[in-house]
Amino acid sequence: MTTQQNIAAEEKPRRLPRYTSYPTALEFGSLDPAQYKGWLKALPDEEPISLYFHIPFCEKLCWFCGCFTKISNNMAPVARYLEILKTEINLIGQITGRKKISHIHFGGGSPTIISAPQFRELMARVKANFDLLPEAEIAVEIDPRTCSEEKVKAYAASGVNRVSLGIQDFNPAVQEAINRIQSEELIAENLRWFREAGITNINFDLIYGMPRQTLGTIAETVAKTVAFKPSRIALFGYAHVPWLKKHQQMMDKHHLPEQAERQAMFDLASGQLQQAGYEAIGLDHFALPGDSLLIARDDGRMKRNFQGYSADPATTLIGFGASAIGSLPGGYAQNSPDLKAYAEMVDAGQIPARRGLSVTPLDIMIRDVISHLMSHFAVDPEAIASQHGIRYDFSREWADLEKLSAVGYVKRQGDSYQITKAGQPFLRAIATLFDHYFPQDTSDIIDRCVHESEG
Repeated sequence: MTTQQNIAAEEKPRRLPRYTSYPTALEFGSLDPAQYKGWLKALPDEEPISLYFHIPFCEKLCWFCGCFTKISNNMAPVARYLEILKTEINLIGQITGRKKISHIHFGGGSPTIISAPQFRELMARVKANFDLLPEAEIAVEIDPRTCSEEKVKAYAASGVNRVSLGIQDFNPAVQEAINRIQSEELIAENLRWFREAGITNINFDLIYGMPRQTLGTIAETVAKTVAFKPSRIALFGYAHVPWLKKHQQMMDKHHLPEQAERQAMFDLASGQLQQAGYEAIGLDHFALPGDSLLIARDDGRMKRNFQGYSADPATTLIGFGASAIGSLPGGYAQNSPDLKAYAEMVDAGQIPARRGLSVTPLDIMIRDVISHLMSHFAVDPEAIASQHGIRYDFSREWADLEKLSAVGYVKRQGDSYQITKAGQPFLRAIATLFDHYFPQDTSDIIDRCVHESEG
């Protein structure tokens, strides 16, 4: 295990943004709750919105995890948190009125830590404050180790119609290295519960670039994944940031694959999945024909958001729970990550959002440019600027795009730039050239593609 001193002394590579928001959360500053309240009050009555609920608790710590979590084997703090969460739902519902809901996502942490009755009560509180559209997607992130048939029945009865199983890797040695042991038999049992309950929209989350992974273990994991036939697969690159997430020091950094091997892992997995009938979507998703995300991609409706890629048509996302982030027309708002402070504010009838960022018309236009690029590997920036009624000089961006064109990473098609197959591994680096908050003068765009970390 690496010492804290050694970790602090290590060079910290620039982390390329994943652009699940723009501006990214790195730009957030203090936010006046009154401003957030104003944004909530200003939401149009006729437009559906989305809701995100953060359940930060886990029974065990996975050493690879980069999320905001709290480990607890005592269910009393979980029960107390859920009571606060229900109070926050009432608080926000009183401000917004009964908005129509097109999408709900339960993330964590591990939402499966809460019991079946607790989940039913939480969904009942949501329905008491908001109107769910008949076609609304309700998704839950699943830790197979803490799921149960009783919980699955509660999900189905509450309207859940999509689940994402945290698989990560099927190899026992890799599972031991990341402190997440879960057998194939356990996964099969989970899938039986969901399918028997009528929840057939099933996602698998896989991760590459973790300790003890090899091309062989990746191929094995993908083969087993395909055999289970999930409708959608996310293939994420592990981000090793022990200076931010101290528990990652529990993993032996010497067993981490190098960048070239990481890319080879992704290429191998991508090829296997496509050979098995999955279509590649954006940066890191794959889906079987007929999946709603694939249909949205083909219709031009797919977009980038905090859950990665989404077919959700809503332009507003309200975040509930400690550390949860909301995205509204006026800007971004993040609740306090401190559980005690979060609870005290909600108990006092106060909005718990304390960080965020107001967005400008230019921010919104650039967000659409980057989202389109990340979703479709192509973009016509001037057309998007025109749609927003903004006159903007893209001369700096054109110069960088021409550099990328010269090395074969992009090609121009009329007024649009298309990222080539050779350039797709550098999608996030290429997106930075449109980012007004990314320090453009610290590296050349080609250098950024070749040398900066993609983790």
